[in-house]
Amino acid sequence: MTAFALLLAFAAAAYGLARLLRLPSVPVLIGAGMSLGLTGLVPKEFGLGNAVGEGAIHVLELGLVFLVFASGVELNPQRFKRFGKAVVWVAAVQFSLAMGVGYLCAVMMGVGKLEAVYMGGGLAASSTLVVLRHLQARKAMFEPYARVVTGVLLLQDVALVLLIIVLSRVDGGGWDVGKGLWEAGVMGGIAWVAQRFVIPKLVLRFKPDEENLLLWLVAVLLGFVGVASWLGLPLIAGAFAGGFVFSAFPLNGLVRGQLSSLVDFFQAMFFVALGALLGVPEAGLWLQAAAYSLVVIVVTPPLVALVAEWRGLNARAGIESGLLLAQTSEYSLLLGLGGVTLGHVSPDNFSILALTTVITMAATPFLGREEVANFLLRFHPLRKRKDLGETPQGHVLILGFGAAGMWVLKPLLAQGEKVLVVDDDAVVCGSLAKKNVPFLRGDGAEEEVLAKAGARDAKLVIASMRRVGDALTVLKYVKGVPVVARVFEEEDAEKIRLAGGVPVMNSMAAADTFMAWLDANDRVKS
Repeated sequence: MTAFALLLAFAAAAYGLARLLRLPSVPVLIGAGMSLGLTGLVPKEFGLGNAVGEGAIHVLELGLVFLVFASGVELNPQRFKRFGKAVVWVAAVQFSLAMGVGYLCAVMMGVGKLEAVYMGGGLAASSTLVVLRHLQARKAMFEPYARVVTGVLLLQDVALVLLIIVLSRVDGGGWDVGKGLWEAGVMGGIAWVAQRFVIPKLVLRFKPDEENLLLWLVAVLLGFVGVASWLGLPLIAGAFAGGFVFSAFPLNGLVRGQLSSLVDFFQAMFFVALGALLGVPEAGLWLQAAAYSLVVIVVTPPLVALVAEWRGLNARAGIESGLLLAQTSEYSLLLGLGGVTLGHVSPDNFSILALTTVITMAATPFLGREEVANFLLRFHPLRKRKDLGETPQGHVLILGFGAAGMWVLKPLLAQGEKVLVVDDDAVVCGSLAKKNVPFLRGDGAEEEVLAKAGARDAKLVIASMRRVGDALTVLKYVKGVPVVARVFEEEDAEKIRLAGGVPVMNSMAAADTFMAWLDANDRVKS
């Protein structure tokens, strides 16, 4: 009880400090745990020593169970169905190559082969918790690259859960491993059936209020964790399956609010306990963790960017995807922790893996910024280019076609306007090509693309991109050309007005608004 109270007190102080200094909460929480370890107040069962203490294992496992459950709720496969091929290719190439590079690095550092598999697997997975929080903070959950990243995270999580099952039973031989995978498949099938056919119908029939819905969540979580324990599977497998049950839209939106406070609580407990468990590692362990972190940060972004662009994303979206995935995962910690309890991983190498997770998680809020992606974009050697020949003039330029693009395009063409569409979606461009609509595949916020599209010589620019920052970039570039921008919030609309643009709040009425404004504007009529 004393240890629990200390963890709560230091977690509260860390959250307050992070909010005051506007810092990412995860590294501050871990730093608070390390400070707790230095006080000498932590009970002995939390120290690493020659083995991880039972108290630490229980706290970390309990925290991870809830974090993984919440992650499963966010990972609805329907979100990335449209980008399925890109997701599968990026996940397969990134996970396998990153794991291979991590394995080789571990072997080069003198780690045994089985232990190197743990290290490689830990380096290959990205943090669902950190990435989803970052996307939500940027209001980018529905961006194309965010859908690809979300899908990659789901496949990574499934791969790592299966790896944890395999490694937890490797001492029992091939039969035991196969049995474990079969049991995991059965549990996954039950979760899929519950997600598609059972839970949504029960919710519609009984219409539970907030308190009852929270009880449903906890009951499903404990049920799947209990099944995993009965089958001898890692608890994380049950937690992930239980979260997946609630991942379908719109149910995931209903339960997200119920989970937020619980997730914050267990996140704080988990990371403070991890910091207390690690204490202050020796300088040599920090150096090795820094080397592994460098491998993750250097290898992942270009690898993901190249594969993502090959499978249909534009250059900037590919780079942003790679930067967001350039950290190790909370699942990596459970993988390493399981290895320690089985005697497959030494306490020092678990500390290195945990420190790598700390370093890369702390770096993500800075690496995942738009400015970093824009800076790296100029060094991308394989950006797709299409030569339009002569730069167009006197045309209506549509930046970002989207779902409502055709409703804007049809009346413009019917009115006899010369139109050029810029979009980075391969499916959209293919559809435009079939309809003989002039298009340029690319990112409408890139100056190079805007120059090729003749943005400064257009009679009107329609910016239908999701990020208000992209529309502001266009306004700054064209300098005086009328720009109508689609926005989703009044705050963004005000930014567009101040920059000299015309905001359109309701995308469903976009076509009528565009055409009315087009008719009323003398400059465009000329």
